[in-house]
Amino acid sequence: MKPQRNYITSFSNPKVKWVAGLKEKRNRDEEKKFFIEGYREIKKAITGNPNSPIPCLPVNITSLFISPECFLGDNEESLIASIRCPIFELPRKIFEKISYRDRPDGLIAVAETPSAMVPWNSIQTSETNPILIIEGVEKPGNLGTILRTAEGAGVGLVIVTDPRIDLFNPNVVRASTGTIFTLPVYIGDLTEVLTEFKKQGYKQYAVTPEGKTLYTSVNLKEKSVFLFGSEQYGLSPLAKELADTTLYLPMFGEADSLNLAMSCGIVLYESIRQRSK
Repeated sequence: MKPQRNYITSFSNPKVKWVAGLKEKRNRDEEKKFFIEGYREIKKAITGNPNSPIPCLPVNITSLFISPECFLGDNEESLIASIRCPIFELPRKIFEKISYRDRPDGLIAVAETPSAMVPWNSIQTSETNPILIIEGVEKPGNLGTILRTAEGAGVGLVIVTDPRIDLFNPNVVRASTGTIFTLPVYIGDLTEVLTEFKKQGYKQYAVTPEGKTLYTSVNLKEKSVFLFGSEQYGLSPLAKELADTTLYLPMFGEADSLNLAMSCGIVLYESIRQRSK
């Protein structure tokens, strides 16, 4: 039996304006809501990662906006049936107005914005390795790509310090392909975070173009924290000062640095290579 649906047939319906407004940070802050668009993203949001020793961000979906005209497969109805919340069905043209995507797949979930502060009680009992810290990231798409890469590389925890963007920006969710819900991702204070992990015996590596040590020449099999800075400014002097070692990636030609997400991927997969030996 299908859950009861509310049908929206007018562009002037207040719900259309309301959900479209969640693309803007000020509206997300005011409503304490954010939206998750796409089948796989919503699927990951409701599934999470029950095997993670550190809890992932909790997701409580409060409403679902759908457009069967936009569905791409045969599994959408079963996903919709698994979510207990008000459902609003829209024709394609109206759904495209609220969508964040050029070619939407007909599914948008609105969820309560969870607290993203670091849950130290859970982390202090975990032996996760490696850990990734991103300082001052500015581009939502870059952060989303970093999260996707981090999960693929076996990172156990990501902490964003001094964020210049909203963790729940729709483009973060989209670029991460929903891994923001299956990988523990939190926001923390840089000094507090590094001090705590130092107490727990983690070696802390600041990756920067001014680094003193080639990234392949250190032992990454031990418990490691990797620090990366913003796209424009890199790591702060404080981050480099607090780290145990500064690492660099070799650069040839005229470019002086790599894309932030690419740099993360290179270092994280080097840690996999070393740990798999």
